[in-house]
Amino acid sequence: MASLRMRITTALTAAALGLLSTLAVVLGGSGVSGAAPVVPYTDPNAVGYIGLCNQAGQQITSGSINTDPFTWRAVSSQPAPSDYAVPGQTAILLAYQPQEGLEASEWSGDSLTASSRYSNASNPMAAATDRDGSLAVFMQEYLPKWDGFLQLRMYLGAPNKQQYDLTYPALNIQVTGDTWTAVGGGPVDCASGTAESLETIVLPSSTTTTTTSPGGSSTPSITPTGHGSGSGGTSGGSTGSSKGSVTPTGGASPANGTVAATPTSSHAAVIAAAVLVALAGLVALVSLLRRRRTEHAHSPAGTAEHEPKEGQSP
Repeated sequence: MASLRMRITTALTAAALGLLSTLAVVLGGSGVSGAAPVVPYTDPNAVGYIGLCNQAGQQITSGSINTDPFTWRAVSSQPAPSDYAVPGQTAILLAYQPQEGLEASEWSGDSLTASSRYSNASNPMAAATDRDGSLAVFMQEYLPKWDGFLQLRMYLGAPNKQQYDLTYPALNIQVTGDTWTAVGGGPVDCASGTAESLETIVLPSSTTTTTTSPGGSSTPSITPTGHGSGSGGTSGGSTGSSKGSVTPTGGASPANGTVAATPTSSHAAVIAAAVLVALAGLVALVSLLRRRRTEHAHSPAGTAEHEPKEGQSP
């Protein structure tokens, strides 16, 4: 009997350990074992978010700070105000340096692209060209001091109107080493419209070619002979962008980056299913051990163990 109890105890202990192991695998595989980065600041003027797209028209959520340009297209989740949703509407992508002790309106920043004419007022877009620099170039002047964070913003423009920056879509990115990662945000449709940088219209170039923009539309683009030093204009009709005079090293392909994925299942549902499966196995194991114990007690061998030997009183 003592031996049987020990076997049952050992089996139950093994089953409990197996349950814990199953939960650990599920939790680890579902990506909830590590805490998500927390943005240490708030911006009351940020409304909606920005999605970033690579040259292939795919949304990306991380990449190399040396990729040149930083992104090929930025898409707003927020529509343009009605008085800025007019022919000639423009959008520009900027980056800002969050600083502790300062309001978001007091942060310093510069443009990452020139202003772009876009087609869909429901999703304003800013397009980049080969003339626009990498995030590493921006960081030479504006280091991400606060927990490695930078904030991206999109400002809008329209003919005969001041730049609209009372509210703006924003995206927080965290820089770790040579990698940037989006924190927050959400999905966007990189092909919901078209955008053309004013750099391709205004600035001279050595070679003009036609390339396919995200979404499959063909627009003229410029293959420059080198980067200009340019100033970081931020007005709605500005064509300047912040490039600096230093060429970033180790540049990755413009299409590099982590493509954003839409979750297909809930972590809670997966974990609940794993727990139910493990508990069902545990119950089955206990039932099997009890049945074997009962069979042993009623077997001839088991009965003989309890019969009195010859010469002994029962």
